[in-house]
Amino acid sequence: MQKIVRLFSSLFLALAFSSASAEEAWNVERLSPPEGLYPGEELLSTNGIETLTYFKAGDPEKPLVIFVPGGFHLARVAYGYPGGDERDFLAYWLGHDGYSFLGASYPTGNKVYSKAYPAYSIRDWGKQVAATAKFYIDENGLSQEIIVLGWSAGGQIAQSVYEASQNAGLDMSLFVSLAATPPAPLLAEEPGPITMAPNGLSKAPQFGEIFKAYVEAQNELNGHVIMPWDKFKADILGDIPVALNGIINASRYEDGKFVEDLDWSLADTGALKKADFPYIVTISGDKVLDNDHALTDRGNWGMFQIQHLYRGIILPALSKSEEIAPADWQHLMDLMTYATSGVLNARVTGNHFFWYGEVGARETVEHISILRLRAQNLKTTIAAAVAAIGTE
Repeated sequence: MQKIVRLFSSLFLALAFSSASAEEAWNVERLSPPEGLYPGEELLSTNGIETLTYFKAGDPEKPLVIFVPGGFHLARVAYGYPGGDERDFLAYWLGHDGYSFLGASYPTGNKVYSKAYPAYSIRDWGKQVAATAKFYIDENGLSQEIIVLGWSAGGQIAQSVYEASQNAGLDMSLFVSLAATPPAPLLAEEPGPITMAPNGLSKAPQFGEIFKAYVEAQNELNGHVIMPWDKFKADILGDIPVALNGIINASRYEDGKFVEDLDWSLADTGALKKADFPYIVTISGDKVLDNDHALTDRGNWGMFQIQHLYRGIILPALSKSEEIAPADWQHLMDLMTYATSGVLNARVTGNHFFWYGEVGARETVEHISILRLRAQNLKTTIAAAVAAIGTE
């Protein structure tokens, strides 16, 4: 009985979050640029919450590709810094392939932001990314199609940004997991304590050594220092709102305290909205240093991949068909087996930062284009198969 009550409580919260997001329109405006912005960066306000952005226009007929950084990072890690080699970063190679690029940084404790937002949530994050994307799309006359790259903890917004994108009138055709963790509270292990900073944000200094090991390994793989570590720490890292640690501790900020609340976290991430997830592909590294993502990403995201195809395309057709020919049924089963065979997944040489540095950045963008075509072809083939049911 307790489990049933808990489930209904979580579902009620999920519906409440969904209703609120559907009604809320996020206003976006430019803020006066603070000191220390990189060339091309802007600081926006989305309903009073600051967003550090970097936008670079490409082919207006191609989708806008949005990079969403992981825990404790700004999106600068994907577009570089003054004095760096632009070929070491994803933005360059995406632009090389004609994509428009948007790096959207959620508010952290980094000095680029004027204040802290300790109560910021996964729902806020998804809406902020969608609103920022809509702002640049409308301003630059781009198509309404977007592709979201979620790195590491950025995977938590897969559902919230999809929902927010639909509410904003955008076509989110693909979510690309870059060694990302799905929006499933408590899925990841906690590498040491997460404590509160004086400004209410969460801090976990033990991550610094982990990040440094990843970065130095990528430097070695690329044969040069991509970004000096001291600059990396100062310009990219910062404390984060505690709700963004949902995959680790399922907590929220309330009245100056961190409150563990699994039901709230389930609703915040949208983990139970299995019928309302985007089409997902994954790219992971291949090093032992990032063993959890290298070994589990395909399986962790597999449920969401197959549910998108099943609930979005197949189930509606099956509910309208009284009878299915054996050959049609076998064809559908074969297609779903193929969908789980790895066709929607790829690996790149490197660790958790496999896309950081020219070697991995170039290969990652190649895989994004390939996976995009594979995903489109698979969806088209399945749609054709279900359309053929009952027509003979």
